Amino acid sequence: MQLVLRSARYVLPVAFFGYAAVFNLEYARFPGPDEVPLDATALRGALTARMDEVYRRSLPHRDPAIGVMGALRYVTMGEGRKGVVTGSDGWLYTAEEVRPLTGALDGQLDRIAGVRDRLARAGAALVVVPVPGKLDVHVAHGDPKAAEGITSLYGEFLAGLQARDVPVLDARAALRAEAWRDLAFFRTDTHWTPEGARAVAQALAGSGLVQAGDARFRVRSAGPEAFTGDLVSFVTTDELAPMVGLAPEAAVPFTADPQGDAGTLDIFAGAQAGATLLIGTSYSANPTWSFAESLKLALGRDVLNLAAEGQGPARPMLDYLASADFRAAPPELVIWEFPVRYLTDPGVWEAGDKEDSGA
Repeated sequence: MQLVLRSARYVLPVAFFGYAAVFNLEYARFPGPDEVPLDATALRGALTARMDEVYRRSLPHRDPAIGVMGALRYVTMGEGRKGVVTGSDGWLYTAEEVRPLTGALDGQLDRIAGVRDRLARAGAALVVVPVPGKLDVHVAHGDPKAAEGITSLYGEFLAGLQARDVPVLDARAALRAEAWRDLAFFRTDTHWTPEGARAVAQALAGSGLVQAGDARFRVRSAGPEAFTGDLVSFVTTDELAPMVGLAPEAAVPFTADPQGDAGTLDIFAGAQAGATLLIGTSYSANPTWSFAESLKLALGRDVLNLAAEGQGPARPMLDYLASADFRAAPPELVIWEFPVRYLTDPGVWEAGDKEDSGA
């Protein structure tokens, strides 16, 4: 086996340079005189950088080649590109879950307590729903050593919020229980499954942190939906992924519409006073996971979803606290979905200190 692995390290570069030799002279377009820097910057590497840029743009087989090389690397060495951690049986994990924490966690915990206080001054309650690492929940398919950091971080985050009297749900317990039955997270995607999201919503309903409502809903299934996991792009292309054991994922999203007009929230008319809000990341914003819908059913409350994709957990909350909607119509309850892996992102709070501005 060791001999195969050592040989594979030579197979990949040989395959790449063989590809380059065949296609380079025939297809690649080299820079013209107007594209070559002739000043002093050429001495500082600008010439090499510019030629590399033009070469990469002009090579017609660049994307397929990258996909093929990625597939070969995954099959022969079980590795992906920077940004992914590979597990067994076709499982992929985001490298953000093994990123070390920089700085003290206390400062971030204090910020969250500050958000709690800001909402409380407006008469609104806050409940934090931390999303544990996929590597923490489904560690059976990953590296237990690599999972230690994100596992410890979740425990510290939960304990730190409890010490500051911030209402917080232990979502990890619900997700781990779901992982024993089925999938709490997708194999090749960062996010939780609809079943995992439902388990967390039901855990929140049974926690005593939120008073149950009496709203009733009509559930409509959107039908099965197939998609390529967001972590596959760190290995190979969508087309080649099934050939190396990274099959498409499948989910059955659904909607929960209030029965009757009473209590219905109009997302186009802004927030309403006394509403229940959901703020967070793509775990909440993406309708495929149906987390907001699961909360409606579990809590018996209509839920206005203000989560946003691609902004992390802090920015949507800080933006909401600075909004006219918050000033004009404070909610009754805010559920804040917060993936713990973002605690290791130095820029997670870059939206600024809007929670302290009084805006």
